[in-house]
Amino acid sequence: MRWLLLFLNLLILPHTAQSAEWAATAAPEAHTPGPPTLPDDWTSTSGIYARVHSPRSALRAQVRLSSHAEVAIPEIARFLGVAASSRIEVVLTDTVEQFRTLQPSPPPAWADATAWPSLSWIFLRTNDLRGGTAKDEKQVFDHEITHVLLGQAFGQRRVPRWLQEGVSQWTAKEYTPETTRQIASGLLGKGLHTLEDLHQGFPADPISARLAYAQSADFIAWIVAEHGEDSVRDLINALSRGVSLERAVKESTGKPLRAIDREWRSRLEDSWLWLQPLTVDQVWMLIGAIALVIGFFGVRRRNRKKLAIWQQQEFLQDSMYTLLMSETDEETDTSSSEWVH
Repeated sequence: MRWLLLFLNLLILPHTAQSAEWAATAAPEAHTPGPPTLPDDWTSTSGIYARVHSPRSALRAQVRLSSHAEVAIPEIARFLGVAASSRIEVVLTDTVEQFRTLQPSPPPAWADATAWPSLSWIFLRTNDLRGGTAKDEKQVFDHEITHVLLGQAFGQRRVPRWLQEGVSQWTAKEYTPETTRQIASGLLGKGLHTLEDLHQGFPADPISARLAYAQSADFIAWIVAEHGEDSVRDLINALSRGVSLERAVKESTGKPLRAIDREWRSRLEDSWLWLQPLTVDQVWMLIGAIALVIGFFGVRRRNRKKLAIWQQQEFLQDSMYTLLMSETDEETDTSSSEWVH
């Protein structure tokens, strides 16, 4: 049953690690890697935490993002428990060619933004370039700011992808009903990933990867709700020092990894969340369409049976009629000859 529902549902990114005493309120160091090579006619708006560059055509967006950065960067750094150690260079582009060629290497065609933590660079597309249905530019910006700050805190160590994406979604307020829908799809299918699974890396399969992405956000949201923001900061600090996942979870929550994983996933697996896809109107429409098709073939099959019966009855009636007529003809022939004589 759940596999059928899943089928229906599918139709419809470095500096030395800091200590626990990281001071997020400190201003960035004066020495930064600097911006990439930009066209001569571009303009810039400088702040304490970020410097935003763009063509003159995007000047308004440049000023808007610069003002946002001065509030968002220290706020996000405080939530993460890390220092905003280098001023971030933000490149805002208004053409696809600029977005592709100004970066150290070409980004994926679908990317709205990219972050280069080791360089403290962020590249963004303007709203006009991203299209009318894209996410709010401040959400996208906050997501990339989180990538840069985490990358700076971990230094040469790799940031686990689940932590990178989960925390970035949380700080950018991207934990939405769509996140719930992806998790519901996972409950209908092969089941949820464990935290250890996520720590090993995201799966290559697109459907499983989307589930891993959604679960990462859900885990951070759950940790904040159940253990507080300090637990997120302690978790980030422990992992940035290179300790194991099991030890990091124990240090940050006071509980063993298996217990935390069981508590987190059981609240989802023991719920009615797997029925969530059935609340989508398109799914009901699809179920109705399938029911109509099944009903059509059922009626046609029954009609074929009736037709066969009728044909058989008609054949029997014709045979009986022929037989009776034959007997009547014989009687008529006999009586006529006798009467003549």
